[in-house]
Amino acid sequence: MNARTLGTLLQYGVASDLAEKANLAGLTVTKARSLSLKDMVSKFGLSEAEAMTLSHCVRRESIDEQIVQLLLESSNFVCSVCKGQKGPSYVIHHIVEYEKTQDNTYNNLIVLCPVDHDLAHQGGLTLRLTESQLRTTKTKWEKQVEVANAQRAAQLIDVNDDAIDYVNVKRIEELCVRLFKKIPQTTLAASLRRAGILGAGGSFDQKYVQTHLSGGRYLFDYITHQETEHYKQLMQKIATVTNFIDLDETANAGHSALKASEGRYAFFIGGVCAKGPDLPITASTPTILLHYSRKHLRIEWILDPIFMMSMSAITRIGGKNRYIIYCLVRTVELQADKVTLVRASPLLIAQPNKWVHKTPAIAYEREYAEYIDDDFADDDADDAEPGGAGDAAQ
Repeated sequence: MNARTLGTLLQYGVASDLAEKANLAGLTVTKARSLSLKDMVSKFGLSEAEAMTLSHCVRRESIDEQIVQLLLESSNFVCSVCKGQKGPSYVIHHIVEYEKTQDNTYNNLIVLCPVDHDLAHQGGLTLRLTESQLRTTKTKWEKQVEVANAQRAAQLIDVNDDAIDYVNVKRIEELCVRLFKKIPQTTLAASLRRAGILGAGGSFDQKYVQTHLSGGRYLFDYITHQETEHYKQLMQKIATVTNFIDLDETANAGHSALKASEGRYAFFIGGVCAKGPDLPITASTPTILLHYSRKHLRIEWILDPIFMMSMSAITRIGGKNRYIIYCLVRTVELQADKVTLVRASPLLIAQPNKWVHKTPAIAYEREYAEYIDDDFADDDADDAEPGGAGDAAQ
């Protein structure tokens, strides 16, 4: 099978099963345009109906390859109406007929199975899938897919090691010992031991790193040895025996659900604020208060700045960022102003590979501007008030 030809046929709106059949038979777009219906039937084994459909599709302007890929990924490669229940085949359908608009933009396209594609093309009094229904269904299904993919990636600790900004090495190692009676091996453990970064038992040797490796501006101020990948792998091992709940989804269920999450491990994906630390970072540097706020909810994480993993991470933390935060939920309290305050101890913080788009960018900026104007920030208009001294993992 020629993958390039298959992809090109899909760009012309050919159903996936027909595209596969034509591809296996050796039919390209160029051939389908030039051959008669009779030749496509007799020489390539298509039915008359299949030949007519293929001939019709390839005479359109093709859909941009990137739009096709985005559509398929956003629908998890299944029908947006039946969610794959009527079969695995799919076709990219024009919500408003191509013949009327020649509109190949993302907003006018939807992934359907052949059965629902037929329903969408029925007209008159028998019309069963309207333009409005298709648009509403597409929006709802893509949101479900987005949430499910983000949750799946979070459960798998699917983050890039170079996107990890914070690692609470002590708490991760303590959790490993509690769960596995030891710190498990990773693909980096041996090289980190040789470099003196890990001790004989596999624990982080902070004294050695500070004395022999660090340049002094912050703990990891040296050419690192993929420490973030090592701790990501430890987190992945933890995730095989620990269920990280979705803290945002739990919050949507209300205060009682949040209260029940006390003592549980969780992940949160969203836009958070903090005030970055001053350099150099030392044992006396105040902790960092990272926080998220929306109506009736505030979540706070206290970070020990010593475990910021790079200069770019230190710079980045002093603002508003989209992060995935793995943490232990410590306390959940209902305040006098009816705001639920959640305090949690972070294990690992990274820029997520998958997330849910909750708010348009312009609204996101507007909310942030209002946050500054309402004096929720400090006098210097930073994003969050500085945390006080103390153990960051309490």
